[in-house]
Amino acid sequence: MSGGFRNLLWFVGVVEDRQDATNDGRVKVRAFGIHTEDKQAMPTADLPWAIVLDGSYGGIYKIPEVGDWCFGFFMDGDDAQHPMVMGRIPGINLQLPSEAGTPSDANYVPIESMPKYGKPPLHRHLGGEDAEIGQGPLQAAAVKGGIKSAIEGEDWNEPPIISPEKNLDNTVYTSKNDNNYVVLSDSREGDGTYILISHASGSAVQIDSHGTILVKSFGDTYNSSEGFTMNRTELDSHTNVGGDWALKVERGSGKVWINGDLDIECENFNVTARGTANINAAAGTNISGGKIGLFATSDDVNIAANANVKMKAGTLLNGGGIYGQALFGDVHFDSYKMNLYSTSYMKLTALGTPAVSTQTVPYADATQKGIEINSPVLVSLNGGVGAVQVAAATTAIYGAVKAQMTGGIVDVKSSGILNLSSTGIASLDGSLVNIGMGTGDTSPATLTAIATLRGTQVALNAALPSVTEIATVVNPGDIPPSRVPVGYTTKGNLRTRKPPPSNSSMPDDTTDGE
Repeated sequence: MSGGFRNLLWFVGVVEDRQDATNDGRVKVRAFGIHTEDKQAMPTADLPWAIVLDGSYGGIYKIPEVGDWCFGFFMDGDDAQHPMVMGRIPGINLQLPSEAGTPSDANYVPIESMPKYGKPPLHRHLGGEDAEIGQGPLQAAAVKGGIKSAIEGEDWNEPPIISPEKNLDNTVYTSKNDNNYVVLSDSREGDGTYILISHASGSAVQIDSHGTILVKSFGDTYNSSEGFTMNRTELDSHTNVGGDWALKVERGSGKVWINGDLDIECENFNVTARGTANINAAAGTNISGGKIGLFATSDDVNIAANANVKMKAGTLLNGGGIYGQALFGDVHFDSYKMNLYSTSYMKLTALGTPAVSTQTVPYADATQKGIEINSPVLVSLNGGVGAVQVAAATTAIYGAVKAQMTGGIVDVKSSGILNLSSTGIASLDGSLVNIGMGTGDTSPATLTAIATLRGTQVALNAALPSVTEIATVVNPGDIPPSRVPVGYTTKGNLRTRKPPPSNSSMPDDTTDGE
């Protein structure tokens, strides 16, 4: 080097090549007044490689772009073979000096720098110019407000992304085209102290002057951890999902602990448990629906209550009833007292097929058939002002103490043999007793009258039903309609919500069983 660092040759030039095969980050600079503007006489390939100084000491390394104006010196002085670039001159890359020719002289200005014509020298988060270009307008237009929370009346808004402004206290780190950048603001001007990481797509991460953190994605967002993930908030937490929401626990168990109420509102609610499903409430459990079904696929259905078990069915309009069926088993009711009451009629029917059951409780009933009414004290058949009719191919009336049939007319008739017997005294009393004189009232007219009375009886001794406590239920109220409009299509999976089924809303009902 001629003269070494004692006779440095300073220069201002324009970068023409940055493709350094040695990957040392060097550039080729055409120095004004040192290299001719004629690229035929001095091709870019003949320009010496210039070393680019890194003032960040490795913290940030950025290679000047083609078309950038830069400032530096030749370490070998007038020999001008070993250039070194100290820095870039902002906003000068298209402001040509007089010796560089005119703006129309495309032979000199690199074609790569043409898109930068008229570009402000400072970034838009420093000088405030060109704020309408880049991702700024998209970020401002995409701010969501009035977001409906799951709690009625608690709406919330997204904080806006800070727009470009003139703030010379900002520190901006940019990519090659200045559209991907990081802004560090540490001043009291404008939005004050904040940190902004902004991507050309509009996605951004921002910490504002209040410490509020905003993560805004214009694409997909993935959070993945190879270790633990802990999330905590001191106050409320609201999450809105525009499409589907799914949660999968790949290993282990799940637990939700809420020190308050839990409200779930949906179209259809499905719970599947491969083992046992338990619902335990200290105060009460209320289940209501347009239709309710209980089905035990392999074992019993058990219903127990420390107080009463009450059932209510039907209304005056639909005439609904209570139905039970056990075609291959037994029906047992054991109680301290039992009352059966009907406002119309009551039938007990047994086909007489001998039982093949192997049960022994409450008694062994194999071969049992027919209808038995047993009481160690009294069996009373009371027809009121009507009649009591006992008819069968074989009829037997027994009583260890007393067997009594009473009524205005008592007709005991047999189409075959009639046996009246007693191991004690047999008494037949009446104001007039006829035996063997054909005076028994066996006329078809009397039988027809008895059948007529049986079919039209309405007067009963019981003044009130035997059930004095009618089942009551909690009125669930009107089920709110879906908050997603019918026909709305989510962008995630292009699925359109159909109108809810008619049975997804339950009509109003009273709570007194009327």
